[in-house]
Formats: sequence, structure tokens, C-alpha cells
Amino acid sequence: MRSRLKSAGALGAATAAVLIAMAGPAGAAAHATAKAASTSVPTAGPTAATVLSLTGFSSIAADSTHHQVFVSGAGSDPVAVTDFAGKPLTTLPALDGANALALSRQDGILYAAISGTDEIAAVNTATLQEVAVYFTGTGHDPQHLAVVGNDIWFSYGSTGSAGIGMLDPGALTVNTTGESAFYYAPILAASPSAPNTLVAGNAGVSPSVIESFDVTSGAPVALATSNPWAQSDGCENLRQLAIAASGKDVVAACGAPYYGSQLTLNTMTEDATYQTGAYPSAVAVAPASGTIAVGLEESSSSVDLFTPGASNPTSAYKLGGFSVYDLAWDRSGDTLFAITSTSTPQSSAPTLNVITVP
Repeated sequence: MRSRLKSAGALGAATAAVLIAMAGPAGAAAHATAKAASTSVPTAGPTAATVLSLTGFSSIAADSTHHQVFVSGAGSDPVAVTDFAGKPLTTLPALDGANALALSRQDGILYAAISGTDEIAAVNTATLQEVAVYFTGTGHDPQHLAVVGNDIWFSYGSTGSAGIGMLDPGALTVNTTGESAFYYAPILAASPSAPNTLVAGNAGVSPSVIESFDVTSGAPVALATSNPWAQSDGCENLRQLAIAASGKDVVAACGAPYYGSQLTLNTMTEDATYQTGAYPSAVAVAPASGTIAVGLEESSSSVDLFTPGASNPTSAYKLGGFSVYDLAWDRSGDTLFAITSTSTPQSSAPTLNVITVP
């Protein structure tokens, strides 16, 4: 049973926040060419692989300050905590039902969207104690999270009524904006390499629109929007986004085309490709080195690593399971964490793969 702080009252205003503080399509030829490229590089396996005691998977976050990994599950699962070797340490029952995770800039706070509650909870990563619960407004059930500066951005909304919101945990305010470009609550990406910038994408639909925003004012102001209907290799079935270490681009993992697609933040046009083969399912960028990791959904899941701007991978890692569902780097870029499972993420226990990168 969940043991966690509760929001006081049933606030209905979308702009109110409550804080409770606790003391203390690609062609077959292209597919074949890309696949040949990805298999001509050194291939290894994970350093460790641990099946976690969760019924499913939804999100991962790597805390480099305290050398711990947080993994949220499905349904009412707690958040699992492991060390950087993949060894289970504990669970966080206060975050039962979390469906999205994000770390503050210095790793001091873990934010978790709690499914079905319209709340974002905060946990101190040093003590692993819940320290706050923020109410985002009735009907704003957060689905994805991203941290920009000190603010927590979230996406929300059911089919055809998606929006993006911003929680300021210092001022205890929430601002929300409907976004007609997105059919579902969009996936989000942010990075210190691109200050005051948020990227959102329409996941799970074809074609998938990707849009960049300037969020300096506390409201999302559109910078550029992709046009997948006009682009010959427009993104279909978007899975994940990651902002490049340069702060000038975003990399998209889409079901098609069969490569990682890099788009400029100021025009949302493609300026590089990362040849993987079918089907890109996850992407993450190492903060220090800029190395780009792209996970694949195949009969045998794998991760390819790329130097920024270079089309062919420098190395590949074969993992067990059906698909790579998410990736997270440590701050140094020496360790990559990959989530796989034997079936869909909602219906099977996730495996945390630890990859040591030479």
C-alpha cells in the first residue's frame, strides 16, 4: 500500500499548485544497408543485467551524484532503486504508481508523476524520503516530465486534448497550455546544453510532429515545428527524444525511418542520421562526451553508440529481451543503463542492463 504525502484539498484551478513539505516508412534496401553498417562494428554484451521486482516499466533516471538508478514500473508498482552495478538497494513505496521520472539539475531531487492523481511528488535523493507533493490542477494527470532550470515541465491530456504544463516548485505555481499539434500527451526532452529550451513530440502516431519551444517566459513559445507529411523520411511512431550535447539539435528515435534522425532545434529539419536498422526505440545523449546511444526493438534488442554527427556506430551492445525501452547515461558517459523486457513494458518485469563504455 502506498504510504505517501497527500495533497490538501481538491484544487480545481489549473494555475494553482499545492506544496506539502515534510520536515527533515524506410525501404528494404535502406534497411539492409543500415543493418550492415551497424553489424560491422565491435559488439559486446552488458556488464550486468538484473531483472527488477516490478510488474512492468515506465521510466528510468540515473543519479550520478549518489550513484543510484531509479526505475518506475507499471500500475501500482513502487519505484525501484539500484546502485550503478545494477544491484537492487530498496524501493520507494511513497512513489507507488509513478509513470514518469526526472531529476533536478544537481540530482538532489527526484520528481515523479503519480498516475491518476494530478500530482508530482518529490523525493530527496540523499535520504530517499518524500519531501513534497505538488498538485498540477484537476484533470492534468502528468504523463511525461522534463526539468528546465528549476522548473518541472510536464505533458498531460487524453486523446485529442493534449497540453504542456510548467510547475515552479519555488513559487508554487502551475501554468498550462493546450497544444493542438499533439494528439496525445507529448513526450518531452530538455538538457542543460540547451538552456530555456523544451522539445515535445507526438508519440505513438504516424506521422509524428516534433516541436521546439522557448520556455524563458514560463510558457511554451514555439520555435520550430517539423513537417513529417512533407519530409520524405518524416518520423513515424515516435518513441523518444534527446537533445544533443551541442545544444543545437535533437535526436529522435522513431519506428521509421530505420535510423536515428537528428533535427536542428531552430528549424526542425534533419542535419544528420545515425544508421541503426529497424526499429529505433530509445535514445540518450551522454552529457560529458556527447556520445549518442540508440536502442533498437528487434527479436534481439541492442544498443548502438555514435559519435555526434557520424552516421555509422562506433560500437554495439547485444542485450536480451524483446526491445530496448529506455536509456540513461551517467554524467561522465562511462556507464549506460538500458531497460529491456521479454514482452511489452506494461506486462513484464524490466531488466536493467549496465553497459560499461570503454
